[in-house]
Amino acid sequence: MSKEYNEWYWKLYRWFKWDAKHFHRDIAQGFKNLWKWLPIVWKDRDWDDHFIFEALKFKLKNTADYLAKHDRYKGVEDDVRYIKICEKLIQRIQDDYYQMEYQDYIVEKMHIVNGRGRCFRFCWF
Repeated sequence: MSKEYNEWYWKLYRWFKWDAKHFHRDIAQGFKNLWKWLPIVWKDRDWDDHFIFEALKFKLKNTADYLAKHDRYKGVEDDVRYIKICEKLIQRIQDDYYQMEYQDYIVEKMHIVNGRGRCFRFCWF
């Protein structure tokens, strides 16, 4: 784009021509999104991965619902199914399903140890 069309008045002109007519809808949709996301943002904390998974599950659920409702392209059913699988996998991660599976493969030996040869506590080696 030439330099003269990058001036502020040309940018303002293009905004009025193309985007200003949708401004009221953008404001309304923004308020709807704020209201919808308020519980998720309110409960969000930075110290754990649980909260990022909650936000991701919420976004995936909204996307799947939107795609299933509007059905805008061929193959949307497969995409919705994959999104639902992702939601279930995230839920399993949050429920420590895979952590318990990891514990099944750990082999630990328990020894009873005492400084004088007597048994009084358990040590894991």
